[in-house]
Amino acid sequence: MNEIQDGAYKISSPSDAKVVNVKKSQIKSALNILCPRKIDLLESDILNHFNALRNYIQFCSSPQSFRTAWGLRSETLSPYDADRLIKEGAQLIPQNRETRIFQYNQQGNELGINKRLILAVRHSEGNYDDELNDVGQFQYQSPNNTSGMLRCRWCQYLADQFKGGFILLAVMWFKTPINEKVNHVFIATPVKIVNIINDLTDLGDSLQNPLNLQLIARQEALSSINHVFTLAEPESDYQKHFPLEDGLTREYSFDKINTTSKGRTIKRWAQKTGKRCPGIHCKNNQNHVEFKDLRLSEITFGHIISQKWANTYPFLSETVNHPDNLYLTCRNCNSSLSDLFPGKKLRDQIELTGTIGDWIRNYEVEIKKK
Repeated sequence: MNEIQDGAYKISSPSDAKVVNVKKSQIKSALNILCPRKIDLLESDILNHFNALRNYIQFCSSPQSFRTAWGLRSETLSPYDADRLIKEGAQLIPQNRETRIFQYNQQGNELGINKRLILAVRHSEGNYDDELNDVGQFQYQSPNNTSGMLRCRWCQYLADQFKGGFILLAVMWFKTPINEKVNHVFIATPVKIVNIINDLTDLGDSLQNPLNLQLIARQEALSSINHVFTLAEPESDYQKHFPLEDGLTREYSFDKINTTSKGRTIKRWAQKTGKRCPGIHCKNNQNHVEFKDLRLSEITFGHIISQKWANTYPFLSETVNHPDNLYLTCRNCNSSLSDLFPGKKLRDQIELTGTIGDWIRNYEVEIKKK
């Protein structure tokens, strides 16, 4: 808070820069609302926020349909455009006066309980020149007031702490004749806050910056929301892992790394960084042999939940080859495990060494350099 000085902060807008006069007294008052001293109040509001989000996810549209809706560049939705959006995974929601999210005359930011967090942002064609890029990212300008600007930075801070991202809703509306009382429809999709580090370095320089948002699929949003709830659960014997992005999940799934150059890159990185096999049945009766002492052909990718077990329960088929279910091991230890689950000692070693998902979370840039 001390980084923020009294003065005029400019918020960019399509026509000109809007100036917000900020005082330290305003910052202090806003902070008392956003981040109460009683941590139990904050925890309760955060969980209520994500619980409210979870209830809306089932009504969300696909990122592709939202991008198409954004690209219509029209305030009115024709029957032809509506049919096109639906085919791309859109859910068109009639205006509903019982929920503030789906009321077209509300403000741009919809706040959660006790006004601590941003629940949703609204976009109406013709009001702003926001650009949605090819990878589904766009900027959303902060409100023209001190508390609104600080709330954006606060949500960014939580996004950084949660690691899995901070989820909210992006909502658009269109005019369309339904009846005398209902003449607007909405399309919503979950988004997460991205590109946050620079904005948290010096709030005196970044207080007025927009939020950078990324369209995401419903499943990724639910995964991130569920992760937040696991953080509130009592501590267990194993650390909690934040969700892996969908793109990285596909890029480092078992079929993408098992016998490929990408997989060999991971193995070479493990050799050069002193990683060890988590098993105790290594070559020449060794325990936890260093991968650098093995040939690449003697190193393999093991499954925590085996592939055969996943075939027994089809619902596991979507996760068995997930990077978080994979770990690097020597060929001997992998063969000795066969189709059994790792015992507690092996699980502890895998937790200590890290799964492939853990390595990608923490060392993806270094791994790709090998």
